Amino acid sequence: MPKAEGAPANINRQGFSVSGESDFYSRVIEIADHDDVHEFIFDQGITDGLPVVPPTRERVDRMLDRAPEQWSNPSAVVATLPPNMAPMTVEKAAINAVMAGCKPEYFPVVLASVEAAADGRFPLHGSIATTAGLAPMMLVNGPVRKAIGMSWGLNALGQGNRANSTLGRALRLMLRNIGGAVPGEIEQAIQGGGHKWTLSYAEDEDTSPWEPFHVEHGYDPADSVVSLLPTTGGPRVCIDQTSRDARALTGSIAMAFQQVVKPRGQVTPTMFVISPEHADVYRADGWSKDDIREAIMEFTALPLRERLATPTMGGGINEYVPEKYGLSEADLDAPMSKVADPSFIAITVAGSHAGKWTSIYQGIFGDGDPKQTAPVFKPPSALIRS
Repeated sequence: MPKAEGAPANINRQGFSVSGESDFYSRVIEIADHDDVHEFIFDQGITDGLPVVPPTRERVDRMLDRAPEQWSNPSAVVATLPPNMAPMTVEKAAINAVMAGCKPEYFPVVLASVEAAADGRFPLHGSIATTAGLAPMMLVNGPVRKAIGMSWGLNALGQGNRANSTLGRALRLMLRNIGGAVPGEIEQAIQGGGHKWTLSYAEDEDTSPWEPFHVEHGYDPADSVVSLLPTTGGPRVCIDQTSRDARALTGSIAMAFQQVVKPRGQVTPTMFVISPEHADVYRADGWSKDDIREAIMEFTALPLRERLATPTMGGGINEYVPEKYGLSEADLDAPMSKVADPSFIAITVAGSHAGKWTSIYQGIFGDGDPKQTAPVFKPPSALIRS
C-alpha cells in the first residue's frame, strides 16, 4: 500500500502481489507528485470507465477494520471468481470497495455480496461470458439497510444514495479486476446498460404488505441478507394509475412482462419491484405474492405454437423446438406462460409513495421445453455478518 494518502496500490486483473514492508499483501506503488493518480489508475485498466477512489494504505486499512470476525485475516479467500478463477481475498475486496467509494461500514455487505455471487446457484461465469449483458441485481434486507443508510424509497434504484450506488459498483469492480470480466475480452455484451455499473437497493420492509424477501426464503427477520438475481437490465415499467383491484392491476403488469426479452418467448427468473401505491392495491384486496404469481402465469399463458418464432416475428421460441423435443399437436396447443415456474417471479416493494408504478428487471430467454419440469427458483444469497 502507498505511504502517501494520494498514491494508489497497484491493482491488476489477476489480483495483488505480496508487499514486503507491511502487514498487507499488496505491492506498494509510489506515484510522483507531478503524476495524476486518477490517470494512472485508468492506465492500469482497472476502472469501470468512471473515476475511482485511490485505494491508499490508510483507506484500505479502515475498510479492513470493519471486516467481520470470520474475515479478519486479509489473506483469507472469500471466493474464487470466474472466468479467471482467481482468489478473491478479504484484502482484494477491501481495495475494490475503497475504489467503488464505499464507506468502511459497508464492508460486511460487500463481502456478503461476493459470497452470494460465488454461490453455486448464481450463474456467475455464464452471466459474464455472454453477449446478453447480464449483471447481478443486488437486494439488501434486514437491519443493515437502516444501519448503513440505504434507500428503499424515492429513486431507490437510481442515483444519489451512496450505499445503494457503491455497493453494486464494488461487486462489479471485483468481478472485473479479480474475476476478469473485462468488456471487449471475455465479456461481450452487445449493448450493455446502466446495470453493468451498479444495480443495488434495499426493500421497503415496513411498507410491504408481505413478509420481507429474505424471510420468504428462509431467513429470520432479524438477519441481514444480500440476495442476487442475474438480470439483462431494465426496468420494463408498468404504469397503471387507474386499476382499483388486484386482478386488474396484475393484468397490466402481466401485459408489460409479456414483452420482455423475446416477446413470444419465455424468460428466466425476473424481479418485480412494486411501488408502495401498487402494493396498497394488493393489501386492500388481501392478495399474497403467490396470488400475484398465479395471476401472472394465467395472464401470460399462450398456446406453445403461438410462442414459436415465425417469419413475421422472430422474437420467440426457436422453431426447431417441436422437433427437438418430439412435441405433438396436443403439446403445441397446451398453454405456456412467460416463465416456466411461478417461483421465477420474484417480488419486492420499493420506491416513492407517490406513484402507481411497477418496474420489471428481466432475466434472459428460456429454452421452451414444455416437458421439462423447471426447478423451483431459490435466489443466491448470503448472510451479512457483523
